[in-house]
Amino acid sequence: MNIIEELIKIKSTNPEIIPLVYDVIRTVTVQFIVQFLFYINNPGMSVINYMFIQTTLFLVIGVIVFWLISYKLLSNYVFPLNIFGQGHIKEGNIKEEKY
Repeated sequence: MNIIEELIKIKSTNPEIIPLVYDVIRTVTVQFIVQFLFYINNPGMSVINYMFIQTTLFLVIGVIVFWLISYKLLSNYVFPLNIFGQGHIKEGNIKEEKY
């Protein structure tokens, strides 16, 4: 199976997985662009070094911890948001205004 089919299968059981994957991809992309721009600005610096890999890994771990722990706690108890259209708002928590 390819990655897309696996993500679709996982999405049906856990809708937060897709934004988590997007955030990880976005974080890694931003890290690579910033590192490349630093390299262009400082030619003596290497494009990929130990500090870059370590920083990227720590940022990705931070994003994953946010989605798996912080978002779950905040969305269920502090800010009951209905971002994904299911599961986060119980009936009667938020009144809808009719215009």
